[in-house]
Amino acid sequence: MIQLGIIGTGGMAHAHAQAFTSMKGVKLTACCDIDESRVHAFAKKFSIPRVYTDYREMLATEPLDAISNVTVDAMHATISLAAIARGLHVMCEKPLATTLEDAVRMRDAAATAGVVTQVNFSYRNAASAQAAATLIRSGGIGRVLHVEASYLQSWLVQPAWGDWRTTPSMTWRLSTRHGSAGVLGDIGCHIYDLASLLAGDIREIACRLKTFDKGIKGNKVGPYVLDANDSFVSTVLMENGALGTVHASRWASGHLNSLRVRVYGDEGAVEVDLDRSYDQYRVTRGKQGLEKAQWKDVSCRSTPSQYARFIAGIRAGKSDVSDFANGVRVQACLAASFESDAAGSPAKVKV
Repeated sequence: MIQLGIIGTGGMAHAHAQAFTSMKGVKLTACCDIDESRVHAFAKKFSIPRVYTDYREMLATEPLDAISNVTVDAMHATISLAAIARGLHVMCEKPLATTLEDAVRMRDAAATAGVVTQVNFSYRNAASAQAAATLIRSGGIGRVLHVEASYLQSWLVQPAWGDWRTTPSMTWRLSTRHGSAGVLGDIGCHIYDLASLLAGDIREIACRLKTFDKGIKGNKVGPYVLDANDSFVSTVLMENGALGTVHASRWASGHLNSLRVRVYGDEGAVEVDLDRSYDQYRVTRGKQGLEKAQWKDVSCRSTPSQYARFIAGIRAGKSDVSDFANGVRVQACLAASFESDAAGSPAKVKV
């Protein structure tokens, strides 16, 4: 029986708890949050026997095998490192940290301790992405030459997710003072990860970040100064020599939560569009397909979730590929993007 504790009981923690409580041989034995009413409600909902408001007390008291770190970004490093120091396996929400230096510390500490790690890049749950990545890595579209990747949301212009002006869980994402790295840190990490999963690691990034005027007097909503980036466009050079574009925005009307990656090779192309399907991708390949520009839908077998991969890794004693080392590579993409925008020139991805 794997005894697991959850630290942080906000919205995303519910997805973690639902996944882990459905698994045989896994037991949620404790949860922790600085919000006492929220953590007690969470414990009641998921029948978790012990409740804490201080993660240090929980780590010192509970006979845990692993934790799931679902706290705010700024606490990812502090809490994960404390758990690693006690020999616990750690699943951490994305992005791995708020700085590349902290992400490296987390990776290295986990390697030294010999614990299993996982970063919850949730779009790796898509069977279409995993199957398409396998096809591309096996040479199914030949030599990779060009990549297009986008992550588009519309909640700054459409109220489908609620009004960002009156919803703190949205407003804080627009304020660097409240720990936000903007659209780059929040969803850019996802699209960099998905592009890398499909097309390979990124070597160099030329990025432009933009914060648009939102028509708010004083550029402020309550305590939130609206200074975080809300659109970015990057030109990327891949380790395999391919060229690509990666971009994301919260101003994309008509796109509630749209991720798409297209990878073009010299013997075909693949498109993963998570608006269309999580279990199908499109491919064109072979002489007839390339001559007539014919695309075919490919259905994919289901793939283990990130949560299942974490538990499987604990049982096997080996981390999944979406581990802290991969988290560092994505964090390095974010760091290079900020560096490039500040300097006005391309920046190396320094892992």
